Amino acid sequence: MAKLLLRRYRRVLVDVNTQYDLIHFGNHNRTELLRKIRRLFAWARVRNIPVISTALCRRTSSCPELLDDIEALCQEGSSGQKKIRTTILNSNVVFGPENRMDLPHHILNNYQQVILESRSEDPFSLPRADRLMSEARADEFVVFGVGLDNSIKHIVLGLMRRRKKVAVVRDAIDRYGCHDFEMGLRKLEIKGARIINAADLAGESRLNGHKPRVISQAASLMLNPYSG
Repeated sequence: MAKLLLRRYRRVLVDVNTQYDLIHFGNHNRTELLRKIRRLFAWARVRNIPVISTALCRRTSSCPELLDDIEALCQEGSSGQKKIRTTILNSNVVFGPENRMDLPHHILNNYQQVILESRSEDPFSLPRADRLMSEARADEFVVFGVGLDNSIKHIVLGLMRRRKKVAVVRDAIDRYGCHDFEMGLRKLEIKGARIINAADLAGESRLNGHKPRVISQAASLMLNPYSG
């Protein structure tokens, strides 16, 4: 099989399950979390940093009584299954949850964002996700999003098993539903992940620049829903 990617990147962002159903689940204030996620995506736009995004895509439930359960969220084709609009880059390609591993050559050269839908909390169970993240070459994979106890843990450990260097963005991960957030981070750190904050990568000066025109342009991009 031909190599999928030849270029090595300094960083690749891994955006985990930032979907409407999960971001808005429960009576929990996520204003600060969303601000950090927007900052990271604005930074990626300006710096042309590639993004691999995962998105849960559960089969439609035939049991209406389960629809308030988190396990029934992100049903295929529903509005809640979509990614929140600030996590969609103009140059993107979406792959459904089919059990296939075919992907275009030089995919991260041709698209800034690859969105991989998955039935499972473990994206590596999807052949396309496994292939892309195994073959992608970067000095560091930067992981953030939703699901520290499940999807994020699977991705971080899966990347490290493939001998990738990983950074986990502490303040760009949703804490809701996590059994013990700090302990979860500590376990990943012990395994070898680097724990950072969004500002360590995308500080205010880098995100906003020094000219009002740059601020306006970034804000305009963030307000353009599903532009890809």
